[in-house]
Amino acid sequence: MNQILDYNPNKSGKGSSSKSDKIVRFFAIILIVFALCLLGTGAYGMVMRNKDKLAIMNKQETKATIEVETLGSEAIIRVTHDKAIEKLIYNWNDSKERQEKGSNIKTMEIIVPLPAGENTLHIKVIDINGVETTYDKLIVSENGIDIINPVIDISVTEDKKLKIKATDETELLFITYRWNNEQEVKVDVTSDNLKKIEVEIEILHGRNDITVVAVDSSNNTTTETKSFTGVTKPETAVTLSADGKSIIVSAKHENGIKEVKFNFNDVEYDVNLGDGTPKTMEFPIDLQPGYNRIILKVVSVDGTETEFDGYCTYEPEVTEQSEQQPEEEGQSLLPDEQGSEEV
Repeated sequence: MNQILDYNPNKSGKGSSSKSDKIVRFFAIILIVFALCLLGTGAYGMVMRNKDKLAIMNKQETKATIEVETLGSEAIIRVTHDKAIEKLIYNWNDSKERQEKGSNIKTMEIIVPLPAGENTLHIKVIDINGVETTYDKLIVSENGIDIINPVIDISVTEDKKLKIKATDETELLFITYRWNNEQEVKVDVTSDNLKKIEVEIEILHGRNDITVVAVDSSNNTTTETKSFTGVTKPETAVTLSADGKSIIVSAKHENGIKEVKFNFNDVEYDVNLGDGTPKTMEFPIDLQPGYNRIILKVVSVDGTETEFDGYCTYEPEVTEQSEQQPEEEGQSLLPDEQGSEEV
């Protein structure tokens, strides 16, 4: 009984309290360390953001001072900067850009030829930080010289021909063009337009390189080379039958025929090519007594087309001359004096 009454739950509390205090201190230290880490991360992020903002501000403030002075037939470009100049780029109008190295100097001065007439000088200055300063100036000069190279434009027309166009701000002399290593063809400027030369030529079959050279009156020269893949036109034929009473219309193309339009004596006929795009097609049609007009248009899958426009005369009665000299099978229609074609 006394042993039971002697029970006291707080009798050994000193030891338990000591262990609890250690646990509390341990977690407190962890929380402090975690808080310091958060504060450090936030401070670092703030410093880096401020650094980026400062760098952006510095870039915005880093601009070169550009001045241009004209003197006779020359233009003097002067550049000053608070940072080293990496390079200076300039060009007149739409001509090719030219570049001068800065060699890590803070001032530059170059002299460039001044073109005659009204021209715009475009200047770009780039410093060691990559910051770009641009400058444009319209200059009108009577004492300048022709330093602008001709401009060449090479394109493909809707009918799959190659169009070459050369232009110059003053006056062209001629252009030349050549396929691959073949002999070049020269085209002189005409009095109708001294500033432009245009010519259309057939594109060679397959992949080929064309080189075009344009020369102006001051011997400024531009050369341009491009590659083109040429496509062929369909081949057509209209021949007489062995008895001379009908004609045989045929066409072929290496990649396939897409469409055939046929007009016979002002009547349009539908030509059924069947399924797909055949590489060859052929059909006969009976001739009518007297004059017969044949118009044929064949379009390939490549978009190229060939047109045939001709006529022939059919006499049903056999004459003595025709008995002695009968028509041969496969005889082709031939061009007449007016440009169309007849037997």
